[in-house]
Amino acid sequence: MKTKKLFLFILSMLLCTGCHPLGKTGRDTVKDAPVETGGANEDDHRETPETQAPLQMETETPGGEEHQPEQRQQKQNPAEQKPGRIDLQPICQYPELPTGCEITSLAMVLNYNGISVDKCELADHYLDKGEVGTVDFRKAFEGDPRDDSSYGCYAPVIVNTANKYLEAARSELRAADISGCRLEELFPYIEAGVPVIIWGTLDCAEGYYSVTWNVDGTDISWYTPEHCRVLVGCEDGQVWTADPVYGDVRAYDIQIFESRYEDLGRQAVVIQ
Repeated sequence: MKTKKLFLFILSMLLCTGCHPLGKTGRDTVKDAPVETGGANEDDHRETPETQAPLQMETETPGGEEHQPEQRQQKQNPAEQKPGRIDLQPICQYPELPTGCEITSLAMVLNYNGISVDKCELADHYLDKGEVGTVDFRKAFEGDPRDDSSYGCYAPVIVNTANKYLEAARSELRAADISGCRLEELFPYIEAGVPVIIWGTLDCAEGYYSVTWNVDGTDISWYTPEHCRVLVGCEDGQVWTADPVYGDVRAYDIQIFESRYEDLGRQAVVIQ
């Protein structure tokens, strides 16, 4: 009898082997956003998100559907906005513009204002660009947004690009560089229904100066991982941004976000 019971026990164990499926291991990856690995080097500036943003509070994709990058929208009435947030349609910079967070952010704001424009049209025909290491990123884009080994640009370049396009479109709107404002001074723009193009770091990660070039006799250093997005809200100790890397709207702790904004020199642009 004991032998029979032992046999049945062993048989049941053999049958159960492999019955439990293995769960997924590791962190979830961000759809359509390639991930760079490796130590700090000259390529670390690339706009490739971590597999999971440690400071991310919440994400939101309008309509619950996959975002169509070039979808247009008309400017919203501030009275129709969500409390504390502007209802702006995000655009994803991928796959066409792997280093084009700045120009994609501009496309979002132009579309929000009823100016229908494709991010690639802005990048190809209106953005001042130069070979990496030969131009000042405060005057022209360092490289080309279509190239994943390029860098980016600062607020004056986006203001110039925006105004060139607005003039060509015969619009009365104009871009203004409001850099230097404290973060809290940007919130009245949001309350008035005016989104703000703002500079910080990817995923609000702590940054560092990764590479230095000598341009026209002056040394300029690139801050990594520089990132540009659109500020669309502030509520409950968080700021909300439309992020071109992810193509969605997500929130960050206001104190950490402000620190990264300060690290990039309080750069901000509005269109009115």
